[in-house]
Amino acid sequence: MKIVIITAPMMNPDNLKLKHYPVEGNKSIEYEKEVRCPINGILAKTLKKDDEVKIIYIMTTGKNSNCEQNKTTFISELENINKDIEAVFSYDTVDIPFEPTKETYNKLITDLTEKIPDNAEVYTDITYGPKPEILSLFCALRFVEEFRNAIVQYIVYGKAEFNKDGDIENPKLYDITSLYYLFKLMGTMGASNAETATETLKDFFAM
Repeated sequence: MKIVIITAPMMNPDNLKLKHYPVEGNKSIEYEKEVRCPINGILAKTLKKDDEVKIIYIMTTGKNSNCEQNKTTFISELENINKDIEAVFSYDTVDIPFEPTKETYNKLITDLTEKIPDNAEVYTDITYGPKPEILSLFCALRFVEEFRNAIVQYIVYGKAEFNKDGDIENPKLYDITSLYYLFKLMGTMGASNAETATETLKDFFAM
C-alpha cells in the first residue's frame, strides 16, 4: 500500500493558488498542470490503476485554522486527477493542536505510526504546516522504516516566493528525501571520532 502524508495548511483558502511546480532535479516526476497541493502532481505521474493509496492529512487545529477547508480542496483536486488513473483512495487524519509541546508531537508520532501499515511505500509533502512538526514527522518515518518495513519514497517541499503584491512567483518542487536520509545517518553514525564522522558526511554529500 502507498501512504501519502500531507501537512495541511492553516492559511486562508483564498491564498491557496493554483501553480505549476517545476521540479528541481528529478524531471520524471514533474507534472505539467497546475495544482494547489504539490504532491498531487507527483501522484498524477506515479500512480497506476488499482493502486491502493491511503492519504493521511496532518491537521493543525485552532480558532484560526483553515485546515479542514484546505483538506477538502486538496481531496477534490486529487479526485479530479484520479479520474484518468483509477487508483483506490482512502483518507485519514491526524489532528494536533497549534502548540509546540511535547504532548503535541508525542501524539503526532504515535498517531502516524499507528496509521501506517507494514510494508508501506511512503510519500510525504511538507510544503505547508507549522515548522516544528517536521522533526516529529521524520521521527515517525524513521520508526516505520525500522519496525514496519516501510520505504520512504519521496519527501517533497513546494517552494514559492511572494512578491510585494502578495502574488506567488518562482514556484519549484524539491525532492528533499536525501535530507531525511541524512537525518537517519546522523542517528546511526558509529564513527570512532569526529574526523571519521566528517569524512562520512562528505561521502554522503558527494553521492
